[in-house]
Amino acid sequence: MITDRILLTTPCYPYPSLPANDSLTDATGQRFTHADDIFTIVSHTHCYANHILAQNIDIPATLLEYPRWDNFTQEVDKGYAYIGISAFPVHLDMVMKMSKYIREKSPETKILLGSYGAQAFNAQYDEETKKKYIDHVVLGEGVQYLRELLGEDTNRTITQKLMPKCGGAPAFINKYPRGGIGFLVTGLGCPGGCDFCSTTEMYGKKRIELLSPDDFVDHVELYRKHFDRLSSVFVIEEDHFRHPRWLIRTKERWQKNVDLIENVDWTGFGSVDFIWHFASNYGWDAIPETGMGAVFVGVESKFAGEHGYRKVQEADAREVFHKLHSMGIRTLGAWICGWDYHNHANMYEDLNYFVACKPTYEQLTRLSPFPGTELWRKLKDEGRVMDVPWEDVHFWSGAQKNIAMETHETLNLTEYGYDLLYRTWGPSMLRRFEVSLNGYDFCINSDNPMMNEYRSKLFKRACVSTWSILGAMERFAPNGVVRRRVFKADERFRELLGEPTKTMELISKGIEKRALKFKMKHMFDAWNRRPREEPAKIYLYNKDKSIKDDDIPYITKYPNKIPRKIRREMRMNNFKFNLMNRFLRRMVRKKSDRSDLDELILDYIEKRSYGGF
Repeated sequence: MITDRILLTTPCYPYPSLPANDSLTDATGQRFTHADDIFTIVSHTHCYANHILAQNIDIPATLLEYPRWDNFTQEVDKGYAYIGISAFPVHLDMVMKMSKYIREKSPETKILLGSYGAQAFNAQYDEETKKKYIDHVVLGEGVQYLRELLGEDTNRTITQKLMPKCGGAPAFINKYPRGGIGFLVTGLGCPGGCDFCSTTEMYGKKRIELLSPDDFVDHVELYRKHFDRLSSVFVIEEDHFRHPRWLIRTKERWQKNVDLIENVDWTGFGSVDFIWHFASNYGWDAIPETGMGAVFVGVESKFAGEHGYRKVQEADAREVFHKLHSMGIRTLGAWICGWDYHNHANMYEDLNYFVACKPTYEQLTRLSPFPGTELWRKLKDEGRVMDVPWEDVHFWSGAQKNIAMETHETLNLTEYGYDLLYRTWGPSMLRRFEVSLNGYDFCINSDNPMMNEYRSKLFKRACVSTWSILGAMERFAPNGVVRRRVFKADERFRELLGEPTKTMELISKGIEKRALKFKMKHMFDAWNRRPREEPAKIYLYNKDKSIKDDDIPYITKYPNKIPRKIRREMRMNNFKFNLMNRFLRRMVRKKSDRSDLDELILDYIEKRSYGGF
């Protein structure tokens, strides 16, 4: 029995697909750019909960990420004293299959189940069933729980150093983009008390701070030190704007680091009313001065405030979104269909209110009674929770019996909403370009010298790197309305930054040809017919004394051979990017008319990572 090392794992493949045949692990493809045709951003992500656990215990850890069954069984057969599984409700059938295998092959092993899968499992099953599969159902913050279980010091600071980066890009540009987006968790839980929220339930309607403002900035600086292509950090927190002192201290630290101001931003979380309150007290300019470049905003519904949801009672979401966009802050707007008050008289009014916010990226989902939440208990008492398989328990679950709408209508309405956003405002890449132009304009006119001199460079880079995709967006626009938006965005670019260089025009033509070729190739064979699958990875946290505090704390291994077709595609992709980069650099050295713009676009090509949210 291995007692000096722990095994942490995600559920084994295969994973269920979502209702629109999307991948569970592709957040941008399934949600944020879902209906953007060839401009949909395909992304990869990681299981960060297990990384945080592995980094914050004394004993070494083996971390399996997206294992296949053979990878999992090979590790289990070694005989670990503890095996932890981090899962969502959608994975619970596989989790129970994994648990059965552990019970049979290593009966002395203690099995832990964490994350929202644990919450659903705990709510759904009786005590006898739970004990059959799981020894420790971990509800709440997992580091403290695991340290206590292992008999370790529970008072140490929680660290999240250099976790694997995620990345994404439109498939026609790069199917295998390098990771350029970091990930951190500043806090867990929320005192807001929304009845549908799993996070509120999981942490007892309280916020648990994992990173102080100083710790947060230190972690971003460490990311930047190791990964010069880091462009953004996705920062988990239910609502940063509920904690204004945290944001103000972050602003003070961020404004002292020129490198961060010029090269990196971060995605935070907020709600309409609390963003409004923060801006009223500290000024709108304070938001971009924190380094925040994007914010996930839970609009939820135009009528949510009338039905007791405090975070959308006072401010108009359209005004908040417009103000954020005017300063260059991108938005990830969230809207929910299927409220009890939704009916055929108001559902389109509600949806169009959200569309009017013009979110840069969007998340449209159904109201889903996740097991363990207050909403689930309420609907269960009313006999309104349908019996659906675990693979259908997710953001688009059809488990709720609606009062005035058929079950299929709510799913259709979310799909229609995605399409409406695309046909009204164009793809998210175009909306991001427009917001970046706003940000550049805002910064060059700012009285803050750090924003004027340094932050403006970040927006300039974003504008230049995206301009080259305008030709493809114009050619394949869904209608004349969007095509005109592309033309107007191009005009504004020229007004603010001058004429595009010959290098930029050459790249633009190349991208347009690439898009045309991609369109033709997939005319009768949709590029997204099969959900994306992630490769299996093993991360070894060996806790070697030779590893310094600011080193990458893990070793990454690929246990399975990458298919020959994918290896060939990756090699060819790398070859083309390297060849293009060398050719363009030679051309720029000989006859560049705007070296400041050309260097920005060449740096972007060399990094081969889309700038994230």
